Amino acid sequence: MKVKAYLSHTIRGAKSIEATHEDMRQNCDKAIKIAEGIRERLCSIIDMYVPAENETFVQIAFDAGILTEDQILDVDCRIIDQKDMVIVLVENGWIGGGIDVEVKHANDNHIPVFFVELSDAMDLVWRNLTTMVHMLLDKKVETKLKS
Repeated sequence: MKVKAYLSHTIRGAKSIEATHEDMRQNCDKAIKIAEGIRERLCSIIDMYVPAENETFVQIAFDAGILTEDQILDVDCRIIDQKDMVIVLVENGWIGGGIDVEVKHANDNHIPVFFVELSDAMDLVWRNLTTMVHMLLDKKVETKLKS
């Protein structure tokens, strides 16, 4: 049994609608690298969805006018509904509009949210994240045993 997590991260970053495809690629690459670190440390107990790993499809659909930003965020929130927790990557205290929508949705639906400030000491972040994931896993096991 694994904890199912959603990694909420910036795509456009602080540049918002002024972000270029290169800016977005760099932001996604950073999120993927952090996701790889989380998976390395917690691979036996976490299953994580990372939007950056699917960004090519989303960006093509957005650029072609097939998907709007609101539709993309609606899909993201539907994915969050299937998760046990949301891990939010925060850089320099900045949380973008999409992340804000995802966090609000998680909070409204009682899905635990764990904030990772990228400037924090990473050993403390890993320790705290590991503790939270283990607590959620214990809760899942307990719920399964009761049913």
